[in-house]
Amino acid sequence: MSSEPDKTLDSEEANRTQDPAAGAKKIIIESGKGWNPGDRLQVAVVSFSHTIQHGYVAALGVAYPFVLADFHVSYAVLGIILGGAGIVGGLLQGLAGFVKKYSTKMLLGSQNLGMALSLAVASISPGIFLFGAARIFGTLVSWPQHPVGSAHLTERVPHRRGFVLAMHTTGGNLGTLLAPLITSIIIAYYGWRPALLTMAGLTALASVLTWTSVHSPDHVSKHEQRSKSEKKLPVQAPAAAGSLLQALKRREAKAVLGAGMVSGAGRGLGVLAVYIPAYLRSGLHMSPLTIGMLVTMVSVGALTGPGFGGHLSDRFGRRPVLLSLYFFGALALTGFVLVGSNPVIVGAMGFLVGVFSYSEQPIRQALFSDVMQGVDARKAFGAYFAISQSVGALWITALGIVITSLGFKSAFVTMAGSFIVAGLIIGVFAKEDPQLTSTRA
Repeated sequence: MSSEPDKTLDSEEANRTQDPAAGAKKIIIESGKGWNPGDRLQVAVVSFSHTIQHGYVAALGVAYPFVLADFHVSYAVLGIILGGAGIVGGLLQGLAGFVKKYSTKMLLGSQNLGMALSLAVASISPGIFLFGAARIFGTLVSWPQHPVGSAHLTERVPHRRGFVLAMHTTGGNLGTLLAPLITSIIIAYYGWRPALLTMAGLTALASVLTWTSVHSPDHVSKHEQRSKSEKKLPVQAPAAAGSLLQALKRREAKAVLGAGMVSGAGRGLGVLAVYIPAYLRSGLHMSPLTIGMLVTMVSVGALTGPGFGGHLSDRFGRRPVLLSLYFFGALALTGFVLVGSNPVIVGAMGFLVGVFSYSEQPIRQALFSDVMQGVDARKAFGAYFAISQSVGALWITALGIVITSLGFKSAFVTMAGSFIVAGLIIGVFAKEDPQLTSTRA
């Protein structure tokens, strides 16, 4: 995707190569490994915004079994609500390329305040209708994080997109780690309504950092301006623009999108955040505190995996890392429901689920980013999430029906099978460009 390189041309070599699929020339910049002033801060702040978003989803995931029990509804009903919301929210992510006039700060800041409002309304809902409406509203307002946040980071640090996208995911997984702990403790002592209201307040407070610290990719501080002036650095060369539709026709792009649609059955934030707590509560009949501890083990794995996987993908290629994640992720998902009910063993298996299942998304996203060289970042990521996540959201509904009809084991085996199929799609159809691979690491 197009970006302005962070390293100047006096320390890089820019090579033009013909892009046969798009029919246009593109510029490949052999970027260095360094970081410009402000890069790390932007990675941290945008990733923290992702923490807020994941915390929102994870808090609700722990609360769902208790909400359904109070409202006397099934997981099939929950799956329909979440599936419908996911489809609409996924399609909205396609707007990312059409809101260029709005800053990342505004989009992410508004998103986080909207999620706080959603949690507050859900906490006082008298029945499933208003609760479902609040949940749908939360999905509708939270669409910018993935396409806008990902575009922001890859434009800022294009030569380490695998790593920064992994850090973006890790930031989200931090919310998946912390929110269940807070939510489960409050539920155990006070109930699910105070828990969601507390999370609403914390979400609103945390959004302040997004409003005050996110800067657009081309933001240059006075310190940076002075440093560049003193060094008399030459003007940077922009990457060539390309057609989004032409790029989406590339075999590799279609393969990555197809794999994303299929692997949505085992995706961490979309599916596992909902159905792992549900399995522990309704399938294994564990207490709220035990559920919180075991979900935390999954989240610890989710914190461990993406950064390591992103670094490996920058050095050795996206494809081999992604294939490994699909294989071991399928084994972990199957094992999670076959090891029995011993909390220690379930927790250990949950850790492995976190490592492999939550690491798949950023590596697949980085592979797509590589494929879409020469395309505006927001447009490319908007298309990516709109297509893969809106279709993938159907899995939430489908798995809710499977759980209601056949049980949790069948649902988790289905998740594992989706990873195997997604791996086959990547293995057969998604070949990496050696020239792009050579510019990394």
